[in-house]
Amino acid sequence: MNNIAIIGAGPAGLQTAIKLREEGFDSIVLEEHEKVGVPEHCSGLISKSGLKSVNFSPNECIQNKVRGAKIFSPNGTMIKIEKKEDAAYVVDRKKFDQELLMKARSKNIHVATSTKLIDIRNNTLFVQAENRGELRKAEYVVGADGVNSIVRHLMEIKTNKDNFVHTVQATCTGNFDPDFVEMHLTDNAKGFFAWMIPINKEKAKIGLGNILGENVTENYKKFLSEKYPDVKSYSLQSALIPYSLPLQGIQKKNMMLVGDAAFQTKATTGGGVIFGMKAGNVLAQTIADFMKKKAPISAYEKNLVEINRELKMHWKIRKYMNSLNNRQIDDLFTKLKSKGIEKFLEEEGDMDEPGKFIGKLAKKPAYWFMAKTLIGIARS
Repeated sequence: MNNIAIIGAGPAGLQTAIKLREEGFDSIVLEEHEKVGVPEHCSGLISKSGLKSVNFSPNECIQNKVRGAKIFSPNGTMIKIEKKEDAAYVVDRKKFDQELLMKARSKNIHVATSTKLIDIRNNTLFVQAENRGELRKAEYVVGADGVNSIVRHLMEIKTNKDNFVHTVQATCTGNFDPDFVEMHLTDNAKGFFAWMIPINKEKAKIGLGNILGENVTENYKKFLSEKYPDVKSYSLQSALIPYSLPLQGIQKKNMMLVGDAAFQTKATTGGGVIFGMKAGNVLAQTIADFMKKKAPISAYEKNLVEINRELKMHWKIRKYMNSLNNRQIDDLFTKLKSKGIEKFLEEEGDMDEPGKFIGKLAKKPAYWFMAKTLIGIARS
């Protein structure tokens, strides 16, 4: 019998286990794949401030450090955000997850790979380990098993195709500015955006996301031919990412969700590493308080209020951008540039927490032409 079984050894699951251990509780982590971090389904752009907030300093996995972003409207109007120092790291996600795994194992946390959850009945876990069926026992089960979560399915939380974005990404060779990521709002990326994340001057990760129903592979080819005609691409990867408000009802009896399984991802960019790790800390603390003080484990969702506030802001920003047509986006970019948005974002912008600057933006007369939208986002 394990007190706590965590399904999934991604950042959210491993961070939950690490925080539980720091609070004095053991857990077992079950990972269906043979190696942690494989397959890799992430662009690997993680904010410097976000990593600091979860007390994790990656070393070997850092591929590049970027200072800012170039954001392009459909007609090519660019908003350039340039920080005075490094703002984010480009990481090899496989190595990132394995560094987090090393941290977990240094705390004597057992991570069982090649172990896939099949079903849960009360305190009994039916798993497939090394191609044979096994039974495990656990009082509590944490579903950190990603966008296609089995635990979420067993909790009977419904999702639909509108809750997901289909993405493709390839490693590409060419000539790139290593200091800036690029974001492109284009018809080829309906409902989402396309990106370029530089690894160095000669190599970058270029990807694109579509709402479901679009031919994402063909749209990706069109985007490359239009925006990066001279690059060569290889290692094309495809993945789904959550695309919604954070889910509700993510604690049921002895089961809880965290990370991508709970849709704790930024709807603006699809990034979920930092918020998944933050939510893992919250979940672990909730379980620890229940074990130590008999505080209700149902308090988990209430304890997520600050995280969910930021995620709701990301969703409102995404919904606002998706409500505009190409001409409106082009006009918005032109007007924002004329009002000094680049300087404002250089000083106040935060890629993880828009709540830190949306309110300030709403108070500036130069941006009152967006007052209704800004107030609505700020109040989320």
